[in-house]
Amino acid sequence: MANMLELSVEYRAVGIRCRKRLLELEKQLRDDNPEYNEYELKREITMLTAMSRDCIATSNYLRAYFERREHLEKLRRQQAGI
Repeated sequence: MANMLELSVEYRAVGIRCRKRLLELEKQLRDDNPEYNEYELKREITMLTAMSRDCIATSNYLRAYFERREHLEKLRRQQAGI
């Protein structure tokens, strides 16, 4: 079960890295630098927005699942008198 919690942490870290990159790209878009292709920036921003959201949501789901399992196992042990 600890692996699930570790996986949750990894998903959150990836989501945070996606958000950081997203902020960098949004800044590039606002700077209106001709060096950057606006269409490509917007496409990458859209993709990173979804990836960031999905990674963090998955992290939350895994953590909640881990916590529920831990709670249920604790209750079972108490009921069994262990």
